[in-house]
Amino acid sequence: MSDPARGGGSGRAREHLRVAVVGAGAVGCFYGARLLEAGEEVSFLARGAQLEALRERGLTLRVGTGEAELAVEAVPDPSSVGPVDLVLFCVKSHDAAEAARSLPPLVGPGTFVLALQNGLDHVEVVSEAVGPERVLVGSVQALAVEIVAPGVVEHNGGEGRIVFGEPEGGSSERTSRLGEVFSRAGIPHELSGRMTRVLWEKFLFIAGVGGVTALARAPIGGLLGNPRGQALLRDSCEEIVAVARAEGVELGPDPVGRVLRFAGTFPPGWRSSMGRDLEAGRRLEIDALSGAVVRRAEERGLPAPVHRVISACLSVNRPDGG
Repeated sequence: MSDPARGGGSGRAREHLRVAVVGAGAVGCFYGARLLEAGEEVSFLARGAQLEALRERGLTLRVGTGEAELAVEAVPDPSSVGPVDLVLFCVKSHDAAEAARSLPPLVGPGTFVLALQNGLDHVEVVSEAVGPERVLVGSVQALAVEIVAPGVVEHNGGEGRIVFGEPEGGSSERTSRLGEVFSRAGIPHELSGRMTRVLWEKFLFIAGVGGVTALARAPIGGLLGNPRGQALLRDSCEEIVAVARAEGVELGPDPVGRVLRFAGTFPPGWRSSMGRDLEAGRRLEIDALSGAVVRRAEERGLPAPVHRVISACLSVNRPDGG
């Protein structure tokens, strides 16, 4: 196993970090490409058309007016990769349980897994598969990337950063090592000792704002520019804040105002990833987002009428139920 902290002042050439990107979607490919460009050994776990494209044509990364074409290793089976130093776990929430069960062949004595899913329950899913001692919690912030064609990832806005930390808070040797890895790759990042709050704050945006954009089939500019749209966004977010507080998570002063002001910084035509998935006929993460709000609200005896409607409407919209 290579040591990701080796190099620097040691006088020896740094050994390459072995990385497996589980879930070669937009986020996984974007950050996997950055690590690959920094000289790390990266394997992309993919399937379907994405796997075929990565194998045949490589990964095309479009950032601004530039375009990079990278030859990559793409495989369908983790057992063909073997133990790695770092796993970036980037699958959609509805694939998390199945993907987590495939992780053991990637895990060696020094392996740690950075879980980067949307939602609130994925850390437990990954921990059950590989052991909680191997898991770091992460959240991708302020990054707009999407797959515009198999094997082609486009960066649409935001510098983006990865906020990460230990599940129980605090820093550790492995959080320091991961910070060094990201620094070498030029990936903006932040170590946080309050990852529970970080996850809830992102959840407030992607479920509270993103869920409404998907339900309304409308871009953020149209919703914020309409009083009824604004009211719906506010009600959606207020339901999430109420559930968070009932679970002992304090999101600071005026969390709804903050998230709506943040939404207002996006281009007027911005649509959430769930909205884009809906338009493209892809499976939605509705169960992990508005569905989770409804379940948690019911457990606490709280109303969640907006998210009940979002969950119901977007679930019955899909032949597979969501």
